[in-house]
Amino acid sequence: MKRKSQKFPGTKPKKVVQWTLRVDTRQSQRRELSERWLSEDPYTAYRYNVETCDDGKRVYLLRPTYLNKGFDFQVNLEGFKSVTRKPRGQTIEMPSHKDVVDDLQRKLKAHPTLRNELLDAISKIYDCGEPDDALESHPSLRAVNEGLQIDKLLRIIKWLFIEQDLTYWLGTGRNMLMSGIEEDAFGIASDLYE
Repeated sequence: MKRKSQKFPGTKPKKVVQWTLRVDTRQSQRRELSERWLSEDPYTAYRYNVETCDDGKRVYLLRPTYLNKGFDFQVNLEGFKSVTRKPRGQTIEMPSHKDVVDDLQRKLKAHPTLRNELLDAISKIYDCGEPDDALESHPSLRAVNEGLQIDKLLRIIKWLFIEQDLTYWLGTGRNMLMSGIEEDAFGIASDLYE
């Protein structure tokens, strides 16, 4: 009798893909990501370069990751050093939700008059807008120089929202992340439960 299972190589092949996702609804974002993941080669590690920041650094996704049975991805920023995620004492380029909130708090402390503009820019991204469009609507945000460059932060937030949409398939993830940003960074009281 012949075996049906296959032997895989000891080291996964790696592919780097340049990819842009510009759609304006959550459903379209999930559909595009799902179709992209379905076209991946089996037993292959992927890096998707998805955003280029003003300084040339890239936001990139790594797949597969250890969560959600291979449907998940990691959001990374070249040169970023997470202070909240240090596996085995190393720094990694994967910003956490806490890293985002801490950076927002730092920006708001230094520039309290830009509070409404910053919240509006994040709200536009929450509604599937593009970071560049949000910054075009609020050019004064470019003067904020505390923490990450503002374009980097907004690009990270975009992809964390998308990642949450895939992780929490029923639609609660994006909302939970936004609620955390509203409460922890902006001090907006929440009553999400009726």
